Amino acid sequence: MKKYASLLLALVLLSSLVLSCAPKPTATPVPPTAVPAKPTAVPAKPTEVPPTPVPPTPVPPTPVPPTPEPEPVTLTMWHAYGGATGEKFEALVTEFNETHPYITIEPSYGGTLWTMRDKLLTAIAGDAGPDICQIDQFWCPELAEADSIVKMWDFIEADAGFDPEDVHEKAWETGTYQGEVWTMPFSMSNVVLYYNKDMFKAAGLDPEKAPATWDELVEYAQALTKDTDGDGTPDEWGLSLVLTANFGCVYNWIAFLWQAGGELFNEDFTKSTFNGPAGVEATQFWVDLVHKYKVMPLAPPQGGFNNDLIAMTLASTSGLGSRLASLGPEKLGVAFMPKGKEYATGVGGANLAIFKSSPDYDASYEFVKWMTSPEINLRWSKSTGYLPLRESVVTSDDYQAYLKSEPRAQVIIDQMPYAIVRPNILAYAPGSREMGLAVEEAVFGNLDPQTVLDAAAEKVDAMLAQ
Repeated sequence: MKKYASLLLALVLLSSLVLSCAPKPTATPVPPTAVPAKPTAVPAKPTEVPPTPVPPTPVPPTPVPPTPEPEPVTLTMWHAYGGATGEKFEALVTEFNETHPYITIEPSYGGTLWTMRDKLLTAIAGDAGPDICQIDQFWCPELAEADSIVKMWDFIEADAGFDPEDVHEKAWETGTYQGEVWTMPFSMSNVVLYYNKDMFKAAGLDPEKAPATWDELVEYAQALTKDTDGDGTPDEWGLSLVLTANFGCVYNWIAFLWQAGGELFNEDFTKSTFNGPAGVEATQFWVDLVHKYKVMPLAPPQGGFNNDLIAMTLASTSGLGSRLASLGPEKLGVAFMPKGKEYATGVGGANLAIFKSSPDYDASYEFVKWMTSPEINLRWSKSTGYLPLRESVVTSDDYQAYLKSEPRAQVIIDQMPYAIVRPNILAYAPGSREMGLAVEEAVFGNLDPQTVLDAAAEKVDAMLAQ
């Protein structure tokens, strides 16, 4: 029994030894566990913490160069305004200089328009003309043809603040040559009848009723002409007109020509017609006022209208302010020009031109624009008697209040529908001189109007042909 037990123990020990020496078996791969199902509970999002703002790094500003100051400029300016009107004009120039520190306008009185035109054309020929000039309305053709002025419309068109529609249509006509605007309208007027109410009363005439026709003009003038000392020569005259060419007699005479139904030239400006029946009639009327009716002096007394020596005169509305100041509002009457066959009066006034000799066109235009601005145009018109250029000025409360306080100025506006602009053709400026000289010759010499007008027309026709 013990023998069997020993044998069994030996076999167990031998098996253990064999197993310990045998190679280990390779592990059988285990298939992957299936993806576990999503958990039912959704994990909470973590609390967002706002980022701490980081201040930007300061960037130094880009230095802006200072605006350069305009270069100072001095401009010469010629004008033909004398007396009280000249003082008012130069006062405006001074005001412009004070409000425009980089522009200095130096005004210079050039004499009457007759003498200043000669002076201006001579200066231009010698390259010594002004930078800016007040000119008569019909000078622009000569100046444009001479290539001496800058076209004004170029500045106006580029000026967004300028409204051309606000300016009176007839004012634009005065600065237009061959369809282009060369000069800026500055002031506009027409011819009216001024009369002394006190002298009317003394002659038994109604001081509120002026003569309305040529015939009535003669009748009134006869009643107003008096030889107070009995020496055979009138001491008080019924009427006075400018009768000399160099002081502009042609301006008034043309209005009489138009009233008689005449024209200066034919429609295509190739021939004179001022020597036709209407021109002869107008000239004969002037001759008769002096030599037949003896109511108008060839040499009127100095300051005669202001000193109760002349009862009536035909003159520009631009003198309203000065006549009111000298004669007084109680004595001064203003009325339409007496009518001929039809109503007519002339458009007068002045324009401003910029010359190519100007060292600074922009500065020159700045002055022109300021002088013709609504504010300055309003003040200029009220102080002188010139018609406002702008519709906005005429309709403004300020000007309407002025008309109520000064109803004589209303005549200026009421006559404008009958006002005619002189033709802006090259021959008109020199040709009008020949007309004026012819009228002067006929009146002073008591000559046949047809003869002297024909001689003038021959000269003007030669100018038209050039």
